[in-house]
Amino acid sequence: MTAEDFTFEPFQIGNGAKELLDEVAAGKVTGEEEFWSHTDLWDFQANVDGAWVAFEVLRPLVEESDPTLVSNLEERFDSLNALLAEHGTIEDGFDLYTDLSEGEVREPRHVGRCSC
Repeated sequence: MTAEDFTFEPFQIGNGAKELLDEVAAGKVTGEEEFWSHTDLWDFQANVDGAWVAFEVLRPLVEESDPTLVSNLEERFDSLNALLAEHGTIEDGFDLYTDLSEGEVREPRHVGRCSC
């Protein structure tokens, strides 16, 4: 949008990031979203990337009020991205969801939890 009066409040950006990650935790991590194509990891990565962009937009505000939270979130994003990288990339492709073991499917649920 290029309209000068089009704005977002920080809470809207933060809630958007949370919704992207909630969607991963509730739907994409189960493999139910891509029943036929089994390409859930592409969607998973896209949601994580979108949440990261929102975090980067809010980073200056959060650094002022809670630098420890910034560090915790960076660690969680790094862990989640490293876990996804074990199975591919957006550019080169990911393992099909049906090729993952049950343990690999469950693992991201624990990485994303933050007691920040």
